Amino acid sequence: MTFHSPVGSARASSRRPADSTAPSAVVQAPARPRPSSDDPRTGPRAAAPRSLTRNLVGGLLTAALTLALVVVPSSPGGAREAAATAEVGVSGVAAAEPAVVDEPGAVSTTLVSMTPTTVGPGSTVTVVARIHNGTDEALTAPRATLGVNWRLLGTRSALAAWADEPTSKRSAEAMATETLDPIAPGQDATVTFDLDTDDFNLEPGSGWGPRPLSITITDGSERLDVLRTFLLWEDTAAPSPVGLSLLAPVTGPALGLTTATDAQGQERTSVDVAAVDGALGADQRLGHLLAATADRPEVAWAVDPALVAAARTSAESSTSAWVSSFDEASADRSVFALRPYDPDPAAYAQVGAALPAPTVPLPGGSTTDPAWRTDLTLPGDEVPGRATVRTSVQAGSPLVVVRGDGLTPVDSVSYTPTGLATVETDAGPATALVSDAALTRAFTAGTQTSGTGSTTDATQRLLAETAVIASERPADSRHLLIALPRGFDPDPAAFDAVLDALDATSWVALTPVDDLLSAPVPDVERNALPEADGGEGVLPAPEMSSLQRARTEVSTFSTIATDPAAIIQEAEPALVVPTAVAYRTAPDERTAAVQAAVADADRLRSSVAVVRRGSGVLLINTSGNIPVRVQNTLDQEVTVQVALRPDNARLKVVSFPVGPIPPGTEVDFKVPVRAYGSGNVRVEVELLAVPSGTVVAPSSDFSVRVRADWETVGTAVFAGLVALLMIGGLWRTIRRGRSPRRVAELTPASGVPAAQASAPPSDTSAGSEE
Repeated sequence: MTFHSPVGSARASSRRPADSTAPSAVVQAPARPRPSSDDPRTGPRAAAPRSLTRNLVGGLLTAALTLALVVVPSSPGGAREAAATAEVGVSGVAAAEPAVVDEPGAVSTTLVSMTPTTVGPGSTVTVVARIHNGTDEALTAPRATLGVNWRLLGTRSALAAWADEPTSKRSAEAMATETLDPIAPGQDATVTFDLDTDDFNLEPGSGWGPRPLSITITDGSERLDVLRTFLLWEDTAAPSPVGLSLLAPVTGPALGLTTATDAQGQERTSVDVAAVDGALGADQRLGHLLAATADRPEVAWAVDPALVAAARTSAESSTSAWVSSFDEASADRSVFALRPYDPDPAAYAQVGAALPAPTVPLPGGSTTDPAWRTDLTLPGDEVPGRATVRTSVQAGSPLVVVRGDGLTPVDSVSYTPTGLATVETDAGPATALVSDAALTRAFTAGTQTSGTGSTTDATQRLLAETAVIASERPADSRHLLIALPRGFDPDPAAFDAVLDALDATSWVALTPVDDLLSAPVPDVERNALPEADGGEGVLPAPEMSSLQRARTEVSTFSTIATDPAAIIQEAEPALVVPTAVAYRTAPDERTAAVQAAVADADRLRSSVAVVRRGSGVLLINTSGNIPVRVQNTLDQEVTVQVALRPDNARLKVVSFPVGPIPPGTEVDFKVPVRAYGSGNVRVEVELLAVPSGTVVAPSSDFSVRVRADWETVGTAVFAGLVALLMIGGLWRTIRRGRSPRRVAELTPASGVPAAQASAPPSDTSAGSEE
């Protein structure tokens, strides 16, 4: 960000080589020039002409007449002349403002330092600027002119209008001009102004606050660049201080997933923590952030607990050093723990899913510091949608950070309110922590390692902005927020310099974010948030939906175990990692992580599964039991119900058996069935939760060859065989009874009397003697 136009930006050169004969002299402005009453921005009036006299004689008369023509035009009642005038000696006045070039060359000016940052009567200010010649032509006669306007910039819109004016607009009232040596293409030059503030025409009693200050770069008659910044005039007492809090995100990079085989031969997916070693070095972004904020307890942190936990598992010395510094610096500041692995709330909001719980397991088995707050959401978008806010409220985090131009007061609000707002949702109200857009841009631009503005320029803008805010309602206590972007990469020295300058003022009080949260929410009308998030890089809805299905399936599967929470906790990290905000810039890697997470959930659900048969089942009875073997490779007991789903009416299932399966074992379940007719039936086997009856594992199938009529035929055949055997036995018996031998045994012998052929009665005896 720049606060003058342009600064450091490459511009196509339209300038022509300057006239090398142009005069070059250091010209100082006269002391205490009077402002023009009709246009305070037009700069100083042209000085009154001086009378040139020469007591020349004889042959010098012609030379005297020529020198008499070198005068400065007088314009006592009007604005500065548009045409340039000739310069006279060092005691003379500054030349009039040169003509403006429509398309100036790529010459940029950077404010190096301003000492002191606030000034008053009777003091001296030193301003140092650096000029860079980005054109392909040399600046042959460059000059730098410092200007200060007497008028007060009393509104934030006036500050923005001055800072953003293009080069073609007039600069502030000239106070001093420095002539520089020629500047070759691509080279820099430094200019220093030492000025007495009594020459600024800001009389004692002038209004307290910021004034426009400019440094104009010219080459001959061409205006090449104008640096516009602010001079803080502190003659009278400043109003009551405005509270200012800072929130810095300690998030990223995206952690990956890795799959390996455990000791039991099972594939397991775990969080890959290697990425932290490349992000926590002293020369990396998070290393810079820690170095800049460690000694600034007024700066709150929004921390991804998984990042810190992953760092604790590392053996790298630089990572270990980062963890030690982090632990020491986190003791005396406000720390907000985001959801582990920094899930993107916009991704969950677009499919209506709930954010993961704060209890998602961390790498290495670490736990989140109980002293950290867990009620804040830091969206991936500067301006979150209402759906994201609702998702945050549902998850138990009613504090939502809003950056950019979100929730700005409506035009009718003429002052800067406290950076808090209430956002109503159908899940309940949320409290938005509204970051001040102008302050955040200025702070970020002046303190980042790759910032587009100078630290001094940013400091002066911040001082000017806060001064105007403090003077808007001097009697009201207000509190503002600077929420730094996720990719914030600070220069620790610049960070300290800006905060020191703010802390040294009488109208700014640097305080923790907790103080902001304790302030009342102002009753002001603000522009509404959009209904949905429109940020780029959000996880596509189909991929987010696949993760949610996997999460639901794992949750259902866990109900069959004696300890369901353990199963959910095992699967949750892999299902959350692909939703990290940091993955917005790495969509290909994110897709791979989504696929790995879904595959891991499927493997977990397969821990309890039906053991596949080598061949089908033959059923020849009209009723019977079909055996189903179920294995459990979990480390805890599960209870399942086995259900068979035939695809044909030839087979009817009588009931679904229920039973426990100890860890690491296989159990046979006998499913009673009835068969009708003959034919092949495809049977799907499902494992169900009890008592919900929900399918909890991937299904399996096998074939059953139903031959129920075989039982009837077999019975008839058997009965026939039995009958044949009985008939044969009877026939055999009959034939045996009519054999010759049997008949001979039953017929009396020839010649024996019939009476002798039969035995006498036993109880009687006939003709017997005693």
